[in-house]
Amino acid sequence: MPASKTIAAGQVPCPSCGARLGGREGCQSAFDQLSAEAWTSPGRGALHNLVVDTYAMQHVEEYGRSPKSYAAHLTALCCGVEHAADQKLYWAISRWLDGSAAVGKPPLITRRGGLTIADVYAAAREDAYADLVRRWAREVWAAYADQQKLARTWLDAVRAHMTSAGFRGKS
Repeated sequence: MPASKTIAAGQVPCPSCGARLGGREGCQSAFDQLSAEAWTSPGRGALHNLVVDTYAMQHVEEYGRSPKSYAAHLTALCCGVEHAADQKLYWAISRWLDGSAAVGKPPLITRRGGLTIADVYAAAREDAYADLVRRWAREVWAAYADQQKLARTWLDAVRAHMTSAGFRGKS
């Protein structure tokens, strides 16, 4: 379990999510650290996909540049929040997008939730980390309320692709 991390309140906010971790660079560094810590415990590893997609949807200027990358992260966030991170469904998203899926990129939203990676990064206890990741994901998902119907439609297309392809996916 990682040691508690301190966050300086006066640091420059990230221009994408507002986390006060030292601008965009500090925010990315916190994400990279959490990604590395996903290898330190099964609990953190089990939540890593949710961390990635939540972070990506708060930083869509970088992680959602193309329509397919945007669709991948928004659809995966929907899967993580609304379908208890169903692994077969989750892993089918990229296979669906690797095919001929035609997706458009919706307009970017500006308010992407009040919780940020800074809140998750500061968690020292494993049980606090899991709760914060889930709360963060729900809050970011709520910020995308106007795009939730689209994400659910894409998830339905993923299910249809799974059925037509006889997809078994990872368990």
